[in-house]
Amino acid sequence: MALQLKTITFNHDPLSASNSALNIRRNKDFEVPIPEYDAAIPRTPAESCAAYAKLETTGQNVIIRARLQIPSAANVTYEVKASGGDVLGHLDPVQVVFSGGITDQTVDAPLSHRNFKQVGRTDIVWFWRYRRKGTRKWHFLAKTSHRIYVVLAVPPAPWTQVFADKRNPWTDLLDECCVIAAGSEDAPSAAEKTTKDIHLNHSLRYDIVEGADRYGFAVTGDSFDLTNWIDYVLRGNAPANPVFCGGSPEQYKDFWIVNCYDCAASNALMSKVVGAGLDYYFHQPFGYLNYVLPIGRGKCNNPFYGCFGNNPAVGPDDPRTSFGNHAYPKLNGNNNYDACMRVWVPAWLSLLLFLIWLIVLIITLGFVNLKGLLNASGGWLIDLTQPDYVSKTIDVSQPFEAAAAGGTPVLQTLQFRVV
Repeated sequence: MALQLKTITFNHDPLSASNSALNIRRNKDFEVPIPEYDAAIPRTPAESCAAYAKLETTGQNVIIRARLQIPSAANVTYEVKASGGDVLGHLDPVQVVFSGGITDQTVDAPLSHRNFKQVGRTDIVWFWRYRRKGTRKWHFLAKTSHRIYVVLAVPPAPWTQVFADKRNPWTDLLDECCVIAAGSEDAPSAAEKTTKDIHLNHSLRYDIVEGADRYGFAVTGDSFDLTNWIDYVLRGNAPANPVFCGGSPEQYKDFWIVNCYDCAASNALMSKVVGAGLDYYFHQPFGYLNYVLPIGRGKCNNPFYGCFGNNPAVGPDDPRTSFGNHAYPKLNGNNNYDACMRVWVPAWLSLLLFLIWLIVLIITLGFVNLKGLLNASGGWLIDLTQPDYVSKTIDVSQPFEAAAAGGTPVLQTLQFRVV
């Protein structure tokens, strides 16, 4: 072969997120190699990976850097191009000039046909071809495969773009969250998808004994166990022991038992890694609950009803257990997204709200989507103002209930473990 493709570098400028890929790593222990593709080192698409931020790359000249080689010195110019590419698009021909005894040359190829419109994870293939300048026939050069993540914006803190930092976005998490939030074109949509995913899709159940966390973050100064959250929850690998409520009807894997801190911290980290700015807020005191659906549980206003058949749903003004405090995320400091619980909605009301949403959608041929009605039909505490959120969740109808409420949410500095 007259020409060889040696390496491809996506993250060619660690200081720029506008014309280069982001600084990422596999997890707290392992980095993503640079260059991400090396012909001498076999790698799967997942190992030859790169991430791009929609916001920062919009309108910018995003490039990849390819290193090519000829077997012996010659004065020759080649043209190189690549077809395929999916979200990265095909690569238009670029010239590679060898002269003056040089046998190794690096060229920049613009991603002029990329599509970074929405969050996603895509395994792409490029079919590279080359020809000597002035000739017509293209020759096969290489086939390369890569995993490409597209996020909305540079992931905000506690994620960082400081090069080689252990808090660079983890592909272990991007692999999950870019699928969960796939198709999202803005932060509210991504935050909604991560919220619903945590609540519905991972066999999680609320701690009905103590409301205790399992993953280590409650307030500023704590550190969330993201490594185990990814393995135990997102990948479904929670160990059989320890056991929650052993020997009772509620016996369950303990690491699938969670509280509001776990739900809020994980939701914030998962949304942030795809560029949506959910922040963690701690609300104390919180108070007695209206009828809600705690994660993995049924109708409830008595959340700590225990392992042996006590009543989770008592009369609305009966003595019962309450939330001394609660945690939930806000998007950019504004509306709330709670993955820990939903509001209990009577079946007739849920159906009515759904039908109104559907009728409006059909009449307007899909141009008017009253998503708030659809979420209300499912009891979702998503994209709610603070007053609306409080009115839906906290019961203050009796003096003893009102006396237990009254707190305000306070922003916490979220962190996760890297040791």
